[in-house]
Amino acid sequence: MQVIGGLSACAGVGLDAVSAHLFSQQLTASELATLATTARYFLLHGLLLLLLAGWLRARPGAQLLKAAALLAATGIVLFCGGLTASIVGGVPSLGRAAPYGGSALMAAWLACAIHGIADHHRSRSEFK
Repeated sequence: MQVIGGLSACAGVGLDAVSAHLFSQQLTASELATLATTARYFLLHGLLLLLLAGWLRARPGAQLLKAAALLAATGIVLFCGGLTASIVGGVPSLGRAAPYGGSALMAAWLACAIHGIADHHRSRSEFK
C-alpha cells in the first residue's frame, strides 16, 4: 500500500511537470485541464494510501480500512491511469474506465468515513 501510494503521488508530481513543460504545445486546453485534474488525483489519493497504511498499523484488523485501501488503489488505476493513457498514450477507449475509477475513489473515502464513525462509537461505548 505504501509503495502504491508513493508511486501514485510521484506520478502526480511527474504528470503535472510533464504536462506543463512537454505537452503544453501538443495538447488541447481541455486535455491539459484533464491531465491537471488527473495529476491532482494521483497525488491526493497516493497520500490517502499512505494515510491508510499508517491507520492500518494502528488498527490491523480494520476491514473497512482494508477495503478503503483496495478501493483507492483500484480507483487510482482506473481513473488516473485510464485518463492518462487515454490522453498521453493515445488510447481513448481507456478513458472509459474513469467513471468506474471515480466511483471507487468515492467509495474509498466513504469507507474511511464509516470506519471513523464506527470507531468513534466504539471508543465512546468503552468509556461508559
